[in-house]
Amino acid sequence: MQEKRSRWWLRLVVLFGTMEKVLQHGLTALFFLIDIPGIGAPNIGNRFNLSNPTMVVLNIIYALLFFWALILAAKKAVSGYRAVLLLALLDIALEFTFHHFFFITVSVLVSALISICSIPFIRVPRG
Repeated sequence: MQEKRSRWWLRLVVLFGTMEKVLQHGLTALFFLIDIPGIGAPNIGNRFNLSNPTMVVLNIIYALLFFWALILAAKKAVSGYRAVLLLALLDIALEFTFHHFFFITVSVLVSALISICSIPFIRVPRG
């Protein structure tokens, strides 16, 4: 029982980090959709030539997937923590794919943090 109580802060890191990912991808979709003077469209690197509408759709889908994982993790469902881990690792891989391997951003750091903090909540079936 003491072990589970000592992990409350890990759960908060996962939940708040996942909220940040929902907000980040939602705002990224908005910035690809609306040209705001002084901000402009986000820089996705030069490896792929994707249109702004494509990036809007992809970021909305990604934000919705993170939101779904957030709801499940908030309910303490193991599937939610698994989804958070999968999406965060995918986020890191996509950042490196769109830019280059050691392109460390806040997005990569948050994804790494929530990946590490979600691992203790994933139960492995014992056989």
